[in-house]
Amino acid sequence: MLLLCSIVAGLSGGVAARFRRWGTAPSDILIGLLVAGLFSVVSIVVLILAAGLDFFGIIHYIYLLLVVGFPLAVAWIVVPQILDVERRTPILGWLLAIAAVCAGLIGGWATHVEPFRLQVESEALGATGARQPFVVGVIADLQTRSIGSHEDAALDAVLAGEPDLVVIPGDLFQLELDEFDTQIPQFLGWLRRLTDAVDHVVIVNGNVDVAEVVEELADETGAVYLEDQLSTLDIGGQPVVIAGMAVIPERSPRAVAPLLAEELAAFGEDDLVLAVSHYPDPVLDLPFDSPIDLLIAGHTHGGQVSIPGAGPLITFSDVPKTVAAGGLHVVNGTPTYVSSGVGLERGQAPQLRFGAPPSVALLTVVPAS
Repeated sequence: MLLLCSIVAGLSGGVAARFRRWGTAPSDILIGLLVAGLFSVVSIVVLILAAGLDFFGIIHYIYLLLVVGFPLAVAWIVVPQILDVERRTPILGWLLAIAAVCAGLIGGWATHVEPFRLQVESEALGATGARQPFVVGVIADLQTRSIGSHEDAALDAVLAGEPDLVVIPGDLFQLELDEFDTQIPQFLGWLRRLTDAVDHVVIVNGNVDVAEVVEELADETGAVYLEDQLSTLDIGGQPVVIAGMAVIPERSPRAVAPLLAEELAAFGEDDLVLAVSHYPDPVLDLPFDSPIDLLIAGHTHGGQVSIPGAGPLITFSDVPKTVAAGGLHVVNGTPTYVSSGVGLERGQAPQLRFGAPPSVALLTVVPAS
């Protein structure tokens, strides 16, 4: 429906611009923009009332207007001029044509290429409590409705690094209620393949997960599910404390559960403590002398759209944009790794990435020098 509306908006704008003349005079372009804009506003209002269009749906529509509607409008205006050998195409016409081609190419890249251009990030950091090096694999935000080649490639990339521990910071799936019975077995098989290959797998829930289902998947596959809890793992003969922070709808993304915060305060610099959280935001409320050697999070998708020089446009996080964009940073004294994730926001959101390719990570924790 959104694609159809964007096509009609583009064509109506193109027809309006060429209604009296060739369509490349500033006044013609203004008329075309007004007609297309009016149609788009009416369409959004109707879709909100009739089909429950939400915030992400509006963004999706605007995206389609830019990469589909606009090129169609320009084609309607400029192509006849280019084909007419007796009339010279004005400079503005050529500029519109170049802009339309660029918009179409960007749309093709963002929709069909970059969402599947999986990156493997490698980082190393020192921890005072580490006795020997070990590798932590990170697979965040699969956020998909089914397991396919892309999700399998993400798993293969992490397993190729032979991690000692793999953490999944939530948003394993994003399913409609009527899809759980048919799709959950795929996620069960994917997670079982991971737990069969790696001794320690830790998972927390995300904001689009169903926590009870994630916990059941963990129980059935042998993964460790943590919901505002601590777990101590033996990795290569050294104890590693994992703090799993839960997503609670009624609680601020920044908040750390009081009991968990109290338990964490009992550890010192000689202890090796990792925290796994779906949101990166808890790092903002941790004390500067927190015993956490590394907080691993997801959620932001690296912004999903990141403009060179400006960074991610939307992150749905209070951490600085440079942090939300992904990678290893030190925030409030705590080393923090934010994954750009494997998947995409689903539902009505546009299925795209631009300047924020999907990623998995292999983080090597070494003794601090």
